[in-house]
Amino acid sequence: MLEIVAFAGVLLGVLCRTLLPFVVKMQDAVGKGEKFTWNWAYAYTAVSAFFTSFVIAILAFPSFSIPAGSLSLFYVFILSFGYGWGLNDLYNKVFVDLR
Repeated sequence: MLEIVAFAGVLLGVLCRTLLPFVVKMQDAVGKGEKFTWNWAYAYTAVSAFFTSFVIAILAFPSFSIPAGSLSLFYVFILSFGYGWGLNDLYNKVFVDLR
């Protein structure tokens, strides 16, 4: 059960870090009073982001060590979420922002 929660945490951490810039951009547009219309490019980007997030989570999960001892599921989820978020942030800094 801990492994499932840990993988879900890594996946959600990676996915949230991937989609956060889009959400911030959308909120800024709405806050400025600009009309935000749906573009199908967003859907394609979201699907590719989810696929990339899933692949990163699969590759990153084996290096995540679940702490030994009696831990709550919430604690394992928070640790793995932070691990996924941080790993994806590092990935974004190295491969996306430095191009």
